[in-house]
Amino acid sequence: MNIFWDNIVGHKHNIDELRLLCSEDMVPHSMLFCGIDGIGKQMVAKAMAAAILCHSPHDGIPCGECASCKALLSDIHPDFFQLVPDETGSSPIIKIETIRDMQDKIARLPILSKQRVVIINDAQTMNEAAANCLLKTIEEPGGQIYFILITNSVMALLDTIISRCMRKDFAGLSREEVAMILSSKGVTGERANYLAGFADGSVYQAMLLNDETGMALQQAVIRFFSACAEKRLDMEMVWTEGASLGRYEKKQLRQWFSFFIMVIRDQLIIYNGSDVPLYNQGDASRLTGYTGQLSQLQLMSLLKLAREYQGRLRFSVSPRLMMESFIIKAKDVCNGGI
Repeated sequence: MNIFWDNIVGHKHNIDELRLLCSEDMVPHSMLFCGIDGIGKQMVAKAMAAAILCHSPHDGIPCGECASCKALLSDIHPDFFQLVPDETGSSPIIKIETIRDMQDKIARLPILSKQRVVIINDAQTMNEAAANCLLKTIEEPGGQIYFILITNSVMALLDTIISRCMRKDFAGLSREEVAMILSSKGVTGERANYLAGFADGSVYQAMLLNDETGMALQQAVIRFFSACAEKRLDMEMVWTEGASLGRYEKKQLRQWFSFFIMVIRDQLIIYNGSDVPLYNQGDASRLTGYTGQLSQLQLMSLLKLAREYQGRLRFSVSPRLMMESFIIKAKDVCNGGI
C-alpha cells in the first residue's frame, strides 16, 4: 500500500493543504473527498491516514519506519479501518450492518496508535439506514477518531453528512499525468498516451479501455453514433442494439455512455471549429464527415440524454430494457423530435 504523499501523481494543492493540517494537528474529525473514480482520492486518503497514525511524523509526512507505518504497509494496522460496498447484489451497497460493525470496533481503545482512522470508499452507496447510523457517529465521534469519506457523487449523500465534513474536491488528472501512471503500470508509452486521451482524467477509465472489451465498446459507440448521424436508427435497431448492449455489466455500460459522451463532445468541437484536442483522434476524419448532419441542439439533447441514462445505472434496472428505452429516445432526437 502506498502511504507516502510524494508517490501520488497530481492533486498538489490538496495534498499541500492536507499535509499542513496534519503538521499543525488541525485535522477535522470528518472529511469528504469528492471527484470522479480513478484519480487517486483513495491514495490521498491512505496517505492522510498514515500521517495521522504515524508515531513520528515530520511536517505532516509519515516516517515510514515506525510500527504504525509498517503495519499500514502490511495492511494489518489494528487502528485503521476501510469500508467498501457489498457487491454481491444487483448494485453495490454499504449496509447498516457494515456501519454497526465498524462502530463496535472503534468503540474500543486504540491498540497501536493514539488515533484511529476510518476510510469509507464509495460512500454514496450507503443506504439510508447506513447513512443515518453513520451520522450519529460523525456527530459524536468519541475520542481521537477520524473519518474520510470518498465519493464520486456528493449529491447522493445526506446533506446532514455533507455539512459535518470538511470537503475536498479532486479534479481529474491531466493527460500527461494519466499517461505517467499508465506507464508505471506497464502500459507502453505510445499506448499509454492513446489511452490517456480517452481517460477524461481517470486512470480507472483508461484501464477499462485497455482490454478487448473496452476497445469493442469504443468502436460500438462510434458505429452507434454513425447510425444517429445518418438517421438510420429504427425500431429494428432498438431491439438488436438493446439486446446486444443489454448483455454487458453495469460498469461496462457506464463506460459505453462515457464513450458516447466523448463522441458528442468531439462532434461539438468539430462543429464549432475549436482547436481543443479530440478524444477520438483515431476516428477524427470519420467524425468530421458527420458534421452538420445533427444540429447543435440535437447534439446537446443527446448529451443530456446520455448523462441521464448513465445516472440511472446507479439503480436496480434491467440493462436491456434501459438501453432499449435510451435508443428509442435517441432515435426521436435524431429524427427531429427533440
